[in-house]
Amino acid sequence: MKWIRYDIHTNTKDADAIGDILAECGIPGYEISDHVPLSKKDEQKMYTGIPADLGPDDGSSILTFYTEAPDNESKEFYSTGSSLRDDTIEIPPPVRRPKELITSIIEKVREAQTFFPIQIPEITYCIQDDSLWKDKWKENFKAFYVTDNIIVKPSWEQTPEYATPEDIVIDIDPGSAFGTGTHETTKLCLLSLRKYITPETTIIDAGCGSGILAITAIQCGAKSAFCLDIDPAAVEGTLENASRNHIESNRITAIHADILKNSKSIRQRCGGTFQIAVANILADVIIKLSDYIGDFIEENGIFISSGILEAKAADVEQALIKNHFTIIERNTLGEWVSFVASKKNSPT
Repeated sequence: MKWIRYDIHTNTKDADAIGDILAECGIPGYEISDHVPLSKKDEQKMYTGIPADLGPDDGSSILTFYTEAPDNESKEFYSTGSSLRDDTIEIPPPVRRPKELITSIIEKVREAQTFFPIQIPEITYCIQDDSLWKDKWKENFKAFYVTDNIIVKPSWEQTPEYATPEDIVIDIDPGSAFGTGTHETTKLCLLSLRKYITPETTIIDAGCGSGILAITAIQCGAKSAFCLDIDPAAVEGTLENASRNHIESNRITAIHADILKNSKSIRQRCGGTFQIAVANILADVIIKLSDYIGDFIEENGIFISSGILEAKAADVEQALIKNHFTIIERNTLGEWVSFVASKKNSPT
């Protein structure tokens, strides 16, 4: 599949304004390359913990984004992780041809000049085949501690030398259904899971992605896990990752299903309720999910939800309370929030 790479050469002062212009032009995301030093807080958010070698700040900035080449016949879609996340994303309209898109961007920059000083950027583009770069991200995905004794590592790497015999090492091949999402959101989920897991714990993972939460829960001692996702690739990836971590097939189940649309049939398939439900997705989806997830949790069971930005936390909390959950923990890490909620007895 062919893609068009655009590089917008500007300066750090104008980069944010040009990013806003890209959004107006229908570009959903971009990467900024510059030499602005990172703050300590930003460095702590990095997966690797290795300070970036940025070089001297020369004031330059490059905004890079990709669009599908107009002559592509394939409509291949790359998942963001849990496809419950993907289900909330609007597919952008077809992009214009390069010269037309560049002209549109330049015109909007000229319009912006009437309101504030901004330089006309230089815009270059080239056509790339995804076979050249679609696996490039693997070079930067290294093993890391997601909690103090749980290490997540990619399947193509050896167990890191710093691992100790007490560490739990989770071997994950993310594929197109990588479900760790943001490091902070996964850590929030796993810290809570580990606290409540017993040898008799059964878990349902709504929007399993790569299966990392269910797999880690079983490796931490849970009895079994029932996973579901609306993306068949996520289901396949979860089962493959479970096998990769030597989890017996009778301890983990993964099905292709949408809990927001088919909760009744899913309840029939899972054959009962669970002690813990977990969802590491997005706030808007968790709000909808809270209407249904209680039917899958036994009395006094808990619902662990994560992937919630601070700005949305109050909305999620309100939805949980409305659906007869009691908030027992509110945990934060960076800009992310997770809730541990207990299922109340049904009102009489």
